[in-house]
Amino acid sequence: MLRNSKIRTIVLFALVLMLCLSAASTAFAQSPNEGGAIVTADEEKPVQATITKNFRMQFDTTTPNATFKFQARPVSVDDKDEAADLATMPALSPAALTVSFTSADRDISNPTSGIMNVRKETGNLFAGVTFTHAGIYVYELTETQNTNPAIDDSKNDVLYYSQAKYTLTVYVANKSDGSGTYVYAVGARALTNDLGGAAQGKVDPTPGGDGEEFLYSRMVFTNDFVKTEGPDDPNDPDPTKESTLAVRKAVAGDFADRTQFFNFSMTLKAPELIRDGPNFYRAYVVDNNEVNNPIDPKDNAAAGLIGTDAGGSYIRISTSGPTAFSLKDGQRLVFVDTPVGTIYTVTETAATNYTTTVTVVTDNGAGVTIEGLTTNAQRVGETANSAAFTNTRNSVTPTGLNLNNLPFIGLILLAAGALVTFVVVKIRKGRYC
Repeated sequence: MLRNSKIRTIVLFALVLMLCLSAASTAFAQSPNEGGAIVTADEEKPVQATITKNFRMQFDTTTPNATFKFQARPVSVDDKDEAADLATMPALSPAALTVSFTSADRDISNPTSGIMNVRKETGNLFAGVTFTHAGIYVYELTETQNTNPAIDDSKNDVLYYSQAKYTLTVYVANKSDGSGTYVYAVGARALTNDLGGAAQGKVDPTPGGDGEEFLYSRMVFTNDFVKTEGPDDPNDPDPTKESTLAVRKAVAGDFADRTQFFNFSMTLKAPELIRDGPNFYRAYVVDNNEVNNPIDPKDNAAAGLIGTDAGGSYIRISTSGPTAFSLKDGQRLVFVDTPVGTIYTVTETAATNYTTTVTVVTDNGAGVTIEGLTTNAQRVGETANSAAFTNTRNSVTPTGLNLNNLPFIGLILLAAGALVTFVVVKIRKGRYC
């Protein structure tokens, strides 16, 4: 009998221990300290959460007028996700789920990478929000797509919307005086990064981040904007009037050959923010002496580089390696589709008897003259972009006789011969006298 009593005691103790462990496990699972949540015990200063919008664009781009909106989808409350339970979850602050930019918003850090990061932080997501009861509320945050029709419908500009996704966990506690609730703690986890790939990780959603150099909420949605100062209709450009970049050729000097073609090599690199960038950019040849432009570039590039569209025949300038072409006096190579941030280098092959200078209109609109054969690496900006090569030949070295001077040369030779004959005769007479 005693033995059975001991067994019952051990079993009862084990059951009590299991219940305690279960309760402890539940308590730990519900603890806001799990998952790196930010906690406050001050009812008068509840925890806040904000969203950071990082608007990226190539340096020297004017920030466009743009508005970005976010969605906060209720996921669960106290691990319950039935419709009736989700109906008790309040909507987050509408004002804090929108952020706008204008041309006045700039990144003035002058990044060496050539990319501007124009950042803004929303207001508190819980501003004006009333949680009717204590509990653990979970929301899923995403960005609404295509909210800027002026940019989205543009034939030249490109705006990539964020694909990031976060879960925001809000720990709501009762106030000590029973007058309502307050946000006791908050935590967030990144589910998807801006390119749509997996990005599991805890982030700090509170304003000002975690005190590191990045002084914003770590719940970040990034958008990339690429601007092209291109034609009204990129599929039917007018290269004589619409240009994003031009390479010009001129010759100067009394002995310059205006019919001679000069050889060039050009490299292009698409802006870093362009996703799935083009294999080439179109370049048309315009000749100052031609009535119908652009001209057929058959004398300017290899046949395999030439294509045709509504704008005329063009040369394909590769984005993966150098492209060879040639220009003569009065011709220019005109691009209509190079976005802001495109990097280019043009180098001319040295021509015998010519000296070369190139004047580059840089990405800030200034003109810089370079003595030599190359532009060096230049970046396309919003203003007019060009590289003007001038080859000069002012004099030549005579290498033969000019027949127009032959009578004068004959007289000089005759006089010299007579003088030599006179000297020889005098010497002989003196010898035999």
